[in-house]
Amino acid sequence: MYIATVSATAETSNPEKEVQPGLELLEPIMQKFISISNLLVPNEDGSKSQIFVSRSYDATNHFETECEDITDLYRRITGAELHFRGAQRHQSHSSDVD
Repeated sequence: MYIATVSATAETSNPEKEVQPGLELLEPIMQKFISISNLLVPNEDGSKSQIFVSRSYDATNHFETECEDITDLYRRITGAELHFRGAQRHQSHSSDVD
């Protein structure tokens, strides 16, 4: 048994039909959930209001654009670029197992 996602940015009034070829590759499907949502972006960058809003999630399922959004939010809030070089992993538990 597997869990899979099929996603796309809707370009027609029938988004479920748009992803149908991907769904057919996964058959037989035991259970399917369809979710359609608008892609939203902030009205302004937050520099004046000091209210920093992220974009909504897009059709990618590997979180690349969400990571880009986080680094953009960090830059807008702090005025500096976010760098992960030399970052240390936080140990939130006492176990040696990751």
